[in-house]
Amino acid sequence: MHTQFLTMTAAGRIMKNQQSGVILSLTATPGGIGYAMVGGFGPVCCAIESLSRDLAAELGSFGVRVVNIRSAGSPDSRPFKEFIATGSDDANSFLQKIVDDTMLNQLPLMQDIANTAVFLGSDMAGKITGVTIDVTAGTTAAINYKSTKPAFLSGN
Repeated sequence: MHTQFLTMTAAGRIMKNQQSGVILSLTATPGGIGYAMVGGFGPVCCAIESLSRDLAAELGSFGVRVVNIRSAGSPDSRPFKEFIATGSDDANSFLQKIVDDTMLNQLPLMQDIANTAVFLGSDMAGKITGVTIDVTAGTTAAINYKSTKPAFLSGN
């Protein structure tokens, strides 16, 4: 958290002087919901998301946007690949649990996060600031999500 604060505020000072810029930060699912077994990682995600909102409020009038991206973790990232490569039952069951916790029954890939960052850094997102963009395939809204047969979609 300390490093995030120092980096974001240093960038903010430069961008304030140039009257433009975009500061992007990255957090994970525990930033949006309570998530067991993450220790201090969850509170740090919450703090980074709050810092992003507060910094957006401070820098917006200087033409600087601040946006956070929340990811569910990408199975094609180095830490996930290394964990999966162990081939342990724990690794496989953990991965399946977090996939099962999503609405889309899949996790975002690194390219999904990168595409979101490119969009947010572009002029197409020029009016987006002070928010967290949730790229968790629905994890944040659907912890322990279980697919059901919705009554409103049946033909009855």
